Amino acid sequence: MKKVLAAVTGLALLLAAGVAVAADVKGAITAVNAQARTVTIGGVTYTFPATVDMAGLAVGQTITLTYATAGTVNTVSKVTK
Repeated sequence: MKKVLAAVTGLALLLAAGVAVAADVKGAITAVNAQARTVTIGGVTYTFPATVDMAGLAVGQTITLTYATAGTVNTVSKVTK
């Protein structure tokens, strides 16, 4: 019984670690890397998938990003200029 409980607990922890959490951030862009499809705001890097347009984004511009964090990657789903 203890082995089953330990296995279930371990599986639950692994699954929880992979769950994405959605959030918003508003701030001024401090870096843009079009080739890597990333922007940095407040020292945090956000990755843009091919489905999210990053045209017109520039350093110094204030934007709001909606993003999800999975592991250590912040993936953008929406940009508001």
